[in-house]
Amino acid sequence: MSTETNDPTIPFATLDPALHLEYLYGPQWAAVMRIVERAAQLTAEEREKMNAEAGKRMQDSMSALTGAAGGAGGLAGLLSGLGQPSQDPQPLQIASETAKEFGRSRNVQVAGLIAGQAVSGTAATSGELAGLLQSLGSIGTLTVVSQAVTAAVLSDLVGRGRYTQEVHDALMQPWTSVIS
Repeated sequence: MSTETNDPTIPFATLDPALHLEYLYGPQWAAVMRIVERAAQLTAEEREKMNAEAGKRMQDSMSALTGAAGGAGGLAGLLSGLGQPSQDPQPLQIASETAKEFGRSRNVQVAGLIAGQAVSGTAATSGELAGLLQSLGSIGTLTVVSQAVTAAVLSDLVGRGRYTQEVHDALMQPWTSVIS
């Protein structure tokens, strides 16, 4: 029996579950699910490494911003570049533009939300101060996992527009450097 149908009399339960996952995450749903499932199983050591990777990336981005702001350094240089179009867009910016261009923004948002819940687990929802502090300590991990699922959602679009293999690899690198 075929699961592909437009017949409203066939119950939703008889449809292929993969169709639901594809609706949520796009055509690369299997890759997204692998990352989400693995993110839910991160060890404390892997979280620490991801936080370090995210911190390094943030520092590199800040250095690039302050160095590229018209030669002026520090906060003044950073502020002088506000409102100016970036000559060197960041991979996440390119991914966001690509997702919008190809109708995948919702897929990226849903994947990021589910991945964030997988990383956060139940500690952040317990309402305790310890859970809140643990959640705040996972911001780097959340960033790394979010970038990885964004790259997974868009992986079939590599080579289209500005979403190059280099951009894709830059988004995935913090994840793949920790998860072998």
